[in-house]
Amino acid sequence: MTHYVAYLDEFGHVGQYVSRDHPRYKTSPVFGLGGLVLPADQVREFAIHFYQLKCQLLAWDLEHKNPTHLPAYQWEKKGSQLYSLRNVVEQKQLRRSTFRLLSHISKIGGHVFYTGEHKTTNPDEHNSTETFKRQLLQSVRKIDRFCAQRDSTFILVLDEQKAGSEWRERNVEACTLAMFEDASEKCRTLIEPPLQGESYLFQTLQCADWICGLVGRLTALGVAPHEYPDYLPFEKYFAARLAEVALPCSGLEHQKMADIPAELAGEAMPDAPGPLVGE
Repeated sequence: MTHYVAYLDEFGHVGQYVSRDHPRYKTSPVFGLGGLVLPADQVREFAIHFYQLKCQLLAWDLEHKNPTHLPAYQWEKKGSQLYSLRNVVEQKQLRRSTFRLLSHISKIGGHVFYTGEHKTTNPDEHNSTETFKRQLLQSVRKIDRFCAQRDSTFILVLDEQKAGSEWRERNVEACTLAMFEDASEKCRTLIEPPLQGESYLFQTLQCADWICGLVGRLTALGVAPHEYPDYLPFEKYFAARLAEVALPCSGLEHQKMADIPAELAGEAMPDAPGPLVGE
């Protein structure tokens, strides 16, 4: 029996959305949770691997964009900044490091995971609280089915939410009900209700945030290609590689994703990384 640990963060935006050029509701057409699912006995070594990759890739940023001189393990580069369009197009070392990271996840028996939804474009019909809870439960149920098919178990660690204790109580209660009282689809492989961690202390949650930076752009392109044609480089470089390492149950609800290209161009890793441009 394998025990897994799932580390998830948010992608897209949980709030209302009308269109990319709307004066108020223009954040993202999608919302969901994503990250990685790792065998528990691989978590420690993976955290070390990610930390070393982060230090190499972001050496310039650590020196020049760390005004409080945080130790490298605490310093974070958010996925939404790291995977800006400019960085992805211009920074070959970012693309190569991402390829290596995804390959390593697969090599140790882990998976990328994401689930979410294409939000309604009617602001009056959108409920952010219910959307988050729905996707949290969807994440738990999908990972539960994956583990049940393999006679395995898992725990879920979420990036800590700023909403506080009320948010935690409400959503943990929903997951607890899914574990013990949902007669139609009881989550039997989740051994504890979801836990929260502060991402600056968890390399694994920082990695989940990077993955969400990619997934948020790929899924936005998938549901609204006419609004996000500038996101095509994300599909060119990352879509197929993400698909190779993702759990088969990953994807958006009730929404066909854009076709994924079968081939990606090979690239060489430069000797030393330069600065990575934020958004």
